[in-house]
Amino acid sequence: MKYNVHHFNPNPGYLSYNLTQEEMNFLWKRIDEANKKHDVINAQLAGNISKSLNMGLYDLDPISKIVMPLCSEYPKQFGLPYRSQVSGLSDTESRLTEWWVNYQFQNEFNPMHAHNGVYSWVVWMKIPTESEEQNSIPIAANSNSQGKISNFYFTFTDTLGKIVNYEIAMGKSVEGTLVLFPAQLKHSVNQFYNCDEPRISVAGNISLYSYPPKNK
Repeated sequence: MKYNVHHFNPNPGYLSYNLTQEEMNFLWKRIDEANKKHDVINAQLAGNISKSLNMGLYDLDPISKIVMPLCSEYPKQFGLPYRSQVSGLSDTESRLTEWWVNYQFQNEFNPMHAHNGVYSWVVWMKIPTESEEQNSIPIAANSNSQGKISNFYFTFTDTLGKIVNYEIAMGKSVEGTLVLFPAQLKHSVNQFYNCDEPRISVAGNISLYSYPPKNK
């Protein structure tokens, strides 16, 4: 599969993949199903947002065929983001253990946090604002901290001990983009303003399961 590699030199980075229309249609279908079931999971997540709904662990092949190959490719680009062996256990298997859809409205935010598992991913389904416009409103235009409003951030410490904020600007251009990254990599989403439509994203976690060798 064709994907993009994004480096945090000298730190490990993340992978991105542009979904096809068929893959997007599958996700919208599952989002509709999640809304009908309305299994609210806000209490399990860090987001200060209106609604997060469980997507359910069924019919996973279409999304697994995207995220699982990326999990296999990540160590080829950056090395393993976890310890590769557990004492007495040699066989391992990666699984999609949870995924959900987020509805974020204006003035809401996702504070800096990390996820469970070994890998996490997010797909931006609908972004009703543009980063450039958001950062031109008065509270941002005259600030010496540019590019913060409405955007997604990875936050990490580099090898010299400097805290780095890596920005992904939010707008129409990122709709249909999936990013996969180590689950323990801190990330956040800032508020957006002057827009009544929700930002819609789908996110999930990949966990690693270990088994005893078959001869034991």
